[in-house]
Amino acid sequence: MNHVSRAIQQPRAVVTRLQRYCFRRHYHIQSSPSRVIPLSPSSHRLGPRAAANTYTSNLPNTTPSYRIALRHAATMADPQFSEGTNPEQARQGLQSLQEQGWVLDEDGQGVKKTYYFKSYFKAVSFVNVVASQSSTKKHHPTMTVRIGSVDVHWTTHNPRGLSEKDLEMARHCDEAADLMGSVEQGQGKKCAPGRD
Repeated sequence: MNHVSRAIQQPRAVVTRLQRYCFRRHYHIQSSPSRVIPLSPSSHRLGPRAAANTYTSNLPNTTPSYRIALRHAATMADPQFSEGTNPEQARQGLQSLQEQGWVLDEDGQGVKKTYYFKSYFKAVSFVNVVASQSSTKKHHPTMTVRIGSVDVHWTTHNPRGLSEKDLEMARHCDEAADLMGSVEQGQGKKCAPGRD
């Protein structure tokens, strides 16, 4: 059962869990589970993403930042640091990366980000710059290259978890992307329609 169907079937339980999560993350929660407005019956036909948006938009007394915090809390796991990593120092590094668009993976054991480029050549050049530094540091990411974007995922396999080396290499990726001229998501190269 996915998260959206749980939210539809048990809205109060999901909001309570989100409130606990947000409290731990220092988000300001203003509503209580007793004040939650359930989903409208029409939202069941809209699909998972629309249903989730309808659910958060039906919450009373919510500001846009509160809604963003709820969506952020629903998709974010707690970081699982690898053995030997200083958690306090790593959390600070992780926070600064999250401000740059990095997110924790589903297990909380790595970070990932998608970079966008105006050409396939720039995307591949970015991959080569990251690969060169990865070889030097002996720490390698998982990268997926598309027409105008590159997905990068950093995690440490032994010992398993998120390490300071992952965070350092993620910062290097941001520098390499700037060097290669990364752009915003809508400005990246798209696959052109076929010609007859």
